Amino acid sequence: MIKMVLLTGFLGAGKTTMMQEILTAYSDKKTGVIVNEFGEINIDAKLIQKDGVQMAELSNGSIFCACIKDKFVDSLIELSYKDLDYLFIEASGLADPANMNQILDGIKNNVLNPYDYRGSICIIDGESFPELYEVLPAITSQLEFCGAAVINKGDLIDEQQLKEILEIIHGINPEVSTFVTSYCKVNVKEVVDGLTQNNKEARESSNTVSSRPTTFILKGLETVPYDRLETFLKEIVGDTYRIKGFAETDKGNIEISTVGKNIHLNSWEGPVERTEIVVISSVGFKMMSILTKAIREHLQGIVRL
Repeated sequence: MIKMVLLTGFLGAGKTTMMQEILTAYSDKKTGVIVNEFGEINIDAKLIQKDGVQMAELSNGSIFCACIKDKFVDSLIELSYKDLDYLFIEASGLADPANMNQILDGIKNNVLNPYDYRGSICIIDGESFPELYEVLPAITSQLEFCGAAVINKGDLIDEQQLKEILEIIHGINPEVSTFVTSYCKVNVKEVVDGLTQNNKEARESSNTVSSRPTTFILKGLETVPYDRLETFLKEIVGDTYRIKGFAETDKGNIEISTVGKNIHLNSWEGPVERTEIVVISSVGFKMMSILTKAIREHLQGIVRL
């Protein structure tokens, strides 16, 4: 049997960092990975590519939504024919995994090596969680159906804030195991191997075509001036859920990552064929106007929508 573990967590909580930690901890095992992105471009897959890891990339929707659920099913069946010990799945930040068991029940007669679904790990952004969970139903569902909750960015919250977060989590899922960390530096094997199946009854996912957030892709036309890119990001970040991507700048290649209003521009040693930036927002028409104006003022002729 192939042991299967699902990673959930809101945009920017640290799922990709956790996946990197998991793949390092299980480097002696034969592993497969499915990486899911809401956007057209799969940025996270580039960040976790490792030699010897069987990888499938599913973009442009949630794996639990009808929009790409068939592709998820196909990937699960295909990977069941591989010689794997573990399959780790990184879901999109807005994924609602309420129908995971329904999906697995539907494929059990089509797989070669059956899956042993160990459960899901929900990565929580300790800094932004209290203000997000009430307005984003997917976050509550991720917690309802998880077996372990990893509260990340623990260095950015105090004891009272942590207490409030734990109360919320256990109010949603009384039996969940919790871990507090920063940069996802936890005992990964303790988290993964200690997972227990969540017994909550499956239901239809809230991820639908109509509930999808709006995603915009910016593509570079030439080398981007670093200072102008930084100004551009500061102007638009307040109206986004998440911005991520890679840019070829006059100061070298960089990885772009924003969470809330926090902007991180990190040096990137890997290849960047051209600038590609994914912007995820709930305000479609307004965001289009904001992006068009900001591009015109700061990056005209350098990037395009």
